[in-house]
Amino acid sequence: MSTLLRSSFLLTVLFTPFFATLIHNTNAAPAPPSLAEALGNSFKKRLMLPNVPLASDINGAHILLKNDLDSMAPKYSFLLLSHPRDYYAGMAACTSMGDGGYIYIAGTPAANEMVSLLKNNPVAQVEVSAYSQFWVFNGIPGIFSNCLAVNKNTGLTDWIPCSTTLPTVCYNSAPRRTLVIQDSARQVKINIPGVGQLQGWRDQNSFRFLGIPFAEAPVGKLRFAAPVPKAPFTTTLDATYYKDVCPQTAPSDGLGASLLSGLLNGAVESEDCLNLNVYTPSLKGTGEALLPVMFYIHGGGFTSFSGSVVLFDGGNLGSRGGVVTVTTNYRLGMLGFTENESAFPRSDVSGIQGIRDQILALEWTKKNIAAFGGDPDRITIFGESAGAASLRALLSVPFAFGLYNNVIGQSDPIDLPFKSPRDSANIQALFFLSMGCASNDLACARSKSIGDLMDAQVKANAMMVTQQNWTTTFLVDRPTVDHDLIPGDFFELVKTGKHNTKANVMWGSTKDEAGRFVSTYYPNKETINATNYESVFFKTIGSQRVDLILNNASSLFKPNMASDDPASDLFNDFYTKYYLYCPLKYFSREITKSGGKVYQFRFNRGRGIPLADALGYCGANTGRVCHAQDLSPVFGTEAMLPLTFQTGDDARFARQIVDRWTTFAKTGNPNPTTDMLGVENSNLDVAGVNWSAYDSSTNPMLELNIESKMSTNADQAACSFMDSILQYDFMFRNTTFAP
Repeated sequence: MSTLLRSSFLLTVLFTPFFATLIHNTNAAPAPPSLAEALGNSFKKRLMLPNVPLASDINGAHILLKNDLDSMAPKYSFLLLSHPRDYYAGMAACTSMGDGGYIYIAGTPAANEMVSLLKNNPVAQVEVSAYSQFWVFNGIPGIFSNCLAVNKNTGLTDWIPCSTTLPTVCYNSAPRRTLVIQDSARQVKINIPGVGQLQGWRDQNSFRFLGIPFAEAPVGKLRFAAPVPKAPFTTTLDATYYKDVCPQTAPSDGLGASLLSGLLNGAVESEDCLNLNVYTPSLKGTGEALLPVMFYIHGGGFTSFSGSVVLFDGGNLGSRGGVVTVTTNYRLGMLGFTENESAFPRSDVSGIQGIRDQILALEWTKKNIAAFGGDPDRITIFGESAGAASLRALLSVPFAFGLYNNVIGQSDPIDLPFKSPRDSANIQALFFLSMGCASNDLACARSKSIGDLMDAQVKANAMMVTQQNWTTTFLVDRPTVDHDLIPGDFFELVKTGKHNTKANVMWGSTKDEAGRFVSTYYPNKETINATNYESVFFKTIGSQRVDLILNNASSLFKPNMASDDPASDLFNDFYTKYYLYCPLKYFSREITKSGGKVYQFRFNRGRGIPLADALGYCGANTGRVCHAQDLSPVFGTEAMLPLTFQTGDDARFARQIVDRWTTFAKTGNPNPTTDMLGVENSNLDVAGVNWSAYDSSTNPMLELNIESKMSTNADQAACSFMDSILQYDFMFRNTTFAP
């Protein structure tokens, strides 16, 4: 999957002169170090400006924007400085923030929108509700010591004494950040006790502080060890650009893979990669109400991607939903999941390093997010694919339970259990041997270059898939049930009520998850018929269980011979249900037995990966919604790439998804209440459809579409067969029965 996404991204950016030039220069470089230098110079092109204001001096800065997520519609963005000042101090504060006071012309679309936002907005409603008048820019000097203020109740301006202390409305002329438009000229600093000073910038949607290290570089003796919290900064941290991402390409992948990784992640790869990004629409002043926090964990099979992928930009979630968004990196592959307690003490090789990184990033967030306007007591963790599997781990780690309140999981292949200690020790030995080290020689493994390590990972993973094809080629590297950090398999913990029973859960899948992997298992169309279609099941399931399907569920899983590709269609249908859809329903039922609240969804609409999904099995013209096609609607970021747009029904659908996700982050319930601030309760696609919590009698699920609706007992026959007869991998893998 990651190779496909990287390839599509490269094709997209090739249409822009900036990246065409970058690629030309990179291809001219004589060696890989020049590639890194070329990419690094590109990504670090922003400059830290001098004389930048300190957020605590501004004491309340909020971006107000009616963000309809339509990339073709005009946008009017305003900067509200909520601390009351006299007129001239207010105008000076606007100037210090890189813009001037807003020139108010009554009756214009921008003026009308500003007045509307001063009455109701998701970002600073408490702050604006205390005032009816706000300073705007005088078109002429003050008249008889009077200055111009706008009245939000009448929409008219009044001349009042300039010494009156009021909040101030400034322009926010910054453009929306996209892949190739990144105007970082409007910068601001914040001080965080115990961390240091950071300097970031704002665009149309949010203030953004990028590449904040939360751990020391995991190199040398820290390679394979637990993460160590970052020491406080001694100078101002440049948080205007994304920092390095975790290693994810091998020299054997070729030079093009490194280029693709850099373009996709917006940064170069290195082991010094444990950093996070914060997007906030509001830098709160003293005593001002804090906003809910959404902490995103990226997917990519635990081997690819980062928190800086352009589709994960948190600006739209913040400006429309009134939340603070955090995205994080964590160690990937064998750097993040090397485990063998029988060979190494945990003080040297902690195991599950990637999950430990996520927990440290969450701890950093809970401790420091108030400095960015976020509420440390209202944190929702959300993720897709391997990111959703990470949430499963976090629901299992007792000391992490207090770090979050709500969980949103998208497309967790939850059928696949985490690794056993035996399997982890096995792949660790293969990994070390592939580096030319003895299986217990940690010093040797730590001495190897990152290139040697990544090539060894490719070899070890391939050998592991040969031994255990049921793990699939996409999730070999994953957490281990080590009975230390993770005390038991999720299946066992949920059965006994030892998972985080206090967390509200919202999870689901797309309707054609497995379609994403058709090209891997069926690079060419395969001919099957009514008598040999069992070959589809043998892709990852053993013969005993294939017999269970043929003998007990042949009517449920048969090829559609009227299709032009019956093998791929059967593969898609069966494995979507087996790996994701049905086991999610199973776990929903078990969690509710412990009194937990669960909301289930299924994406029946999505947006394809640009260009990659223009054609092929997951193409836009097929009506399928495959794995990862829920990403851009969740972040509202389809128009972040060149030559892409988000308008019409696509924008409408993105509004619905963003509003549901942020509503859940605010209350733990995806149904907006009538007193909720912002836009959720005025969006009829959301407020007009009640999303029922899961109950085992009707198996309710929200079928997400342009006009979403609830379903009950969908695909019940197939799921009942899998629950009780076929059973899931988490029910018997790592135990005595492994057919």
